[in-house]
Amino acid sequence: DQKELEQPEYSYYSSGEALLEDSKNVDIAFLDVRMDGISGIETGRRLKKENPDVIIFMETSYLEHLDDAMRFHVFRYLTKPIEKDRLFRNMDDAIRQYRNIQSAHRKIPVKSQDEVYMVPVSSIAFIEARDHRTYMHTREREYITWDPLEKWASELDSEDFFQTHRSFLVNLKYVTNFSRNKVYLCDGKYQAYLTAKKHKKFSEAYGKLLNNVW
Repeated sequence: DQKELEQPEYSYYSSGEALLEDSKNVDIAFLDVRMDGISGIETGRRLKKENPDVIIFMETSYLEHLDDAMRFHVFRYLTKPIEKDRLFRNMDDAIRQYRNIQSAHRKIPVKSQDEVYMVPVSSIAFIEARDHRTYMHTREREYITWDPLEKWASELDSEDFFQTHRSFLVNLKYVTNFSRNKVYLCDGKYQAYLTAKKHKKFSEAYGKLLNNVW
């Protein structure tokens, strides 16, 4: 599905300073730990400070720098020589991460009875269908719409959202824990039903999210 992406723009820099001085926004960066001038670790740290969403690959033969790289949440740490298959697998993961970031930053129009609100996708904790209405819960407030849950499930088609029940669509990033038939969100403030037939897939999706975070 990478064929759906626009052709990316590639840039090469002779040093970390040259990269940091460029005004272009960097989405994915490959850095060597040892470079002319400032190190790849320091370059990555500064990139993250300027843009927390940048996806950074750190390349090196020196594993003693792994802890320093993990402190600013490097995406992958690749040891030399880099195997082509491993590189491609990790690039697939990076592209999925990039898509999720773009999805989280976008806003969607939510039409209530008398007004249209532009709601950030990242703020949506869960959506519930009941009483012939749809209730969208965010960190700040609740929106009531007449659009069916199926519409939102299609609109929010990403790895972050999971339909646990015919009446619930939850954002995995807000899940605190779950049991055999319930999902608890926002430190237990909210609950969503979890059907038995979806329990295994939900557990796998939530576990994948936790692995990506940590």
